[in-house]
Amino acid sequence: MLSKMYPRVIDSVGEWNPQLFREVKGRLTPKTITIISLVSIIGQALLYLYFQGLLPKVEGNYSRYCTAIVENESYSSNLGVCSKDLLGNLQMIKELWWLDLFTTMSILGVFILLVVGSYMLMADVSKENSRNTLNFIRLTPQSAITILGGKILGVPILVYLFGILAIPLHLVAGLKANISLPLIIGFYLVLAISCLFFYSASLLFSLVSSDLGNFQGWLGSMAIFFFLSTMTGVAMEAKSFTATSLDWIILFNPMMFLPYLIKSTFLSPDTIGYLSIKGLNSLNWYGNFWWQNSLVSLCLIIANYGIWTFWIWQGIKRRFHNPSDTILSKYHSYLISACFVIFNVGFTLQQIKSYSSLNDKLISLQVFNFFFFLLLIIALTPSRQSLQDWARFRHENSSYRHGIHDLLLGEKSPSPLVIAGNIAIVTLYTIPAVLIFPFQTNKLSIFAGLFLGATIIIIYATIFQLLLMIKSNKRNLIATGVLATLIFSPFLGLIILGESYRSFPLLSLFSAFPLVVTTGKVTIIPIMLGLLTQIMVIIAANYQLKRVLHKAGMSETKILLDN
Repeated sequence: MLSKMYPRVIDSVGEWNPQLFREVKGRLTPKTITIISLVSIIGQALLYLYFQGLLPKVEGNYSRYCTAIVENESYSSNLGVCSKDLLGNLQMIKELWWLDLFTTMSILGVFILLVVGSYMLMADVSKENSRNTLNFIRLTPQSAITILGGKILGVPILVYLFGILAIPLHLVAGLKANISLPLIIGFYLVLAISCLFFYSASLLFSLVSSDLGNFQGWLGSMAIFFFLSTMTGVAMEAKSFTATSLDWIILFNPMMFLPYLIKSTFLSPDTIGYLSIKGLNSLNWYGNFWWQNSLVSLCLIIANYGIWTFWIWQGIKRRFHNPSDTILSKYHSYLISACFVIFNVGFTLQQIKSYSSLNDKLISLQVFNFFFFLLLIIALTPSRQSLQDWARFRHENSSYRHGIHDLLLGEKSPSPLVIAGNIAIVTLYTIPAVLIFPFQTNKLSIFAGLFLGATIIIIYATIFQLLLMIKSNKRNLIATGVLATLIFSPFLGLIILGESYRSFPLLSLFSAFPLVVTTGKVTIIPIMLGLLTQIMVIIAANYQLKRVLHKAGMSETKILLDN
């Protein structure tokens, strides 16, 4: 019966999504299905037997699953003495045992789905690039969503099979631990949308880093593994979070929803000893306690994943159809900046009554802004050929020569003014927060730090664009190296100077995070000198960029006329 249904299912998949049909037909063979099924079932059996071995067997032993109070101080407080009831059975907290099994399977499942699945996607795209078959796929009339969506559904199909076979034991463990079925389904929903987010990010990384070859799969999957490991350690141990922008990162960890499931068991937090709900209860957004309700938290987590997955797909569609194009359109960049600053400021101003730490929170906000704008510079800076085409177009069409609209929204126009526009969006949203909330530092020094941070980003964007115009096959590497040197040189100088750095305030003001300096003991004169110097550098760099573009446009026009 199954042998007759399988070809029909495969044929229907082929009619709906040919790319998915290609992936499924190549991977779901009887041999691979048998191997993955055996690995999943045997792995679950071994895990179950391991936890069975943790159950106490003899009266008087110490175990976290026993109920009697420990009087021996040499043992951990979450251990109990094993005693028997009137029927001669050991008294144990079976719900805790099932909860430990459920939690372990959840954490292992997250790592396997996200790390292994992401690696398989990146390795597959790398293989397609090396064989030149990806360019052939681009020529098909199917959309990027159809093709790459088929890869997301098809490439990790064996990982999906492995996880599906583990659902029965996982579900039984959760129900035996007294976790409600809707919460378990909610966790599955969070895990599914987190897979979509990480797999989409993996595809985008594969499309923009094709030069890395086979190394990109290992690099990307190890980055995800490091992120999940770090966030798992934070979730397991943290009783509260930093109350800064750093807390935003935990929203991208699907395991942060597990504390709500654990809380629903009504077991004592001291007895469980991990994934406490106390930390999430201290997490706020614009000073509101959104995270105390599991349903509201579920909606916020899904919304966060959904928003950024949507923007990732905008970049995927652009780079898939045109690998030489910028990752983002300039119009979309303004909307992304608006979404970013709303989230960033919200997690910065979590506890407005904690006046003493608000300055540090604002510094963390600038750190997040800095790395966000670095990504924007990479995503929005056009290639040398694109700028040459743009320069020739403007030279031949004088009506567009001074069009601000073209500079702000043109697909092939230079990036510095666009970066400045995104900085303006973020800064204009941040300024009211500085005016409203009670920072201890003088507001003018905060504004100076924000403005210095904005101007240094514009300098980086202009220099990066200039370096991409040089006639060298390694211009991308040169531009990245010079930009990294400009970023790290002030920090290296401050480390070398040590305590005497206060004698060189201008060096500090040219760092990536000038708020650290302006909110300290720095007078107005060094701040004004630093600001004036940065403005002069911006003017000089953009003047040089204008000359380079004018020369590129003129030379291209002469070549066309000569032909």
